[in-house]
Amino acid sequence: MRNTLGKLCIIFATLILLFSVAFFTVSLILKDNDSIEQKYKELGVSEDMGIATPDLARATTALLDYMRGERADIKVEAKVFGETEILFPQEKEIVHMAEVQSLWIGLRSFALFGAIGAAALLLFGFFFTERGKRRAILSGGMFWGCGIFGGMLAFLGIWAVLDFNSFWTIFHFIIFPASLFQYLSAGATVEAMNELNWMLDANSRMVRMLMPIFPPLVMRCALCVILEIAVVALAAVFIRFAWRKQGKPSPVADIVVIEHDANEPVPIKGPDLVLAHKLRNAPVSKREELLRRAKNGEPLDDDPVKNEAASAPEKEAASQGDMPEDADEPAGTDDVRPQPAEPEQESEPAGTDDACPQPDETDAAPEEEL
Repeated sequence: MRNTLGKLCIIFATLILLFSVAFFTVSLILKDNDSIEQKYKELGVSEDMGIATPDLARATTALLDYMRGERADIKVEAKVFGETEILFPQEKEIVHMAEVQSLWIGLRSFALFGAIGAAALLLFGFFFTERGKRRAILSGGMFWGCGIFGGMLAFLGIWAVLDFNSFWTIFHFIIFPASLFQYLSAGATVEAMNELNWMLDANSRMVRMLMPIFPPLVMRCALCVILEIAVVALAAVFIRFAWRKQGKPSPVADIVVIEHDANEPVPIKGPDLVLAHKLRNAPVSKREELLRRAKNGEPLDDDPVKNEAASAPEKEAASQGDMPEDADEPAGTDDVRPQPAEPEQESEPAGTDDACPQPDETDAAPEEEL
C-alpha cells in the first residue's frame, strides 16, 4: 500500500510537470515574432488579405500580447487594400479574446504553482516508498506519467486529424464551460451554436489571419512537447539502470577465504558454495551474522547437534596436536593400533610360569616310592 501510494504520487507529479513544461514551451514559441512573420511570407497571406506582411505580424503580436495580459486591448489599425481600417472591429472577436486572456492567465498560474507543487509531490512519493525500492518506483512512475501524457496527446492529435470540427467544438466546450451551459439552455440548436462567442464568422479577419499559420505553430509545439517527453523518459531509464547507488557490495560476491596454517597446503581460492547457498537463502538480517561466522571459522548452522558433529574432528585433531611426542600411549590402544613384531628371545619373559601348565606334585609322588 505504501509503495502504491508513492508511485501514484510520482505519476501525478510527472503529469503536472510535463504540462507545466509544455505550457512554458508553447509560451516561448508564441513569443517568436520573427518566425511568425516568416510564416506569413511563406504562406502568402498578405496577397489574399490585402495587408502587408509586417502589419500582419504586428497585429498577431498585439493579439498574443493581449492574451498574455501585456496589452489593454486588441485595437490595431493597418492598411487594407490601401485604406486604413481597424483590423478587429467585431464584438465577438473582442469578447472571445477577453475569454482567451482569462483562460491563458489561469493556465499560467496553474503551470507555475503546479510545477512547484509537483516537485514537492515527487520528492514525497520518492521518500515515502520503501528504501530498497525507491529507484525502481521512481523510474516506473515517471514512465507511467510519460506514457499517459503522450497517450493523451496522441489521442487528441488523431482525433483532430480524423474529425477536426467535432474536436474543435468539444475542445472549446471543455475550456469554456460557460458556453456549454449557454448552448444547452438555448435549446442546443444551430442558432444557439452560432450565438456563442467563440463561433466566429468564417469571413472574420481574425480567422482569416490566424488559421493559415495555426497548423505550423501547432506542429512546432507538438514536436517540442514530444521531445520533452522523450527527455523525461530517458531520465527515467538513467535512474533505473545507469544510476547505481554506491552501497555495500553483494554478500554473495565477496566470499571470505579462511586463512590456513603456513605448513598446510594452500587451498584453491574459489567460491564457497555452501556459504553462497546459505547467503542466498538467508534473510537479509542474518547475512552479516553468516559472514561473521565464516570469517571466524565458526559453524554456519544454528543446530547444536550439527555443530557438535562438525566440530568433533577439529576437537580430536586439536587434542592430539597438544600431546607431547614422548608421552605414553593411553591404555587400550593395543587393540586399535597394530604393533610391530618383536624378535624372539631365548629366555622366556618373566611371569610366564603362570601362563604355562606345570605337573601336579601329588601325581609324581608314587613314582618316587617305587
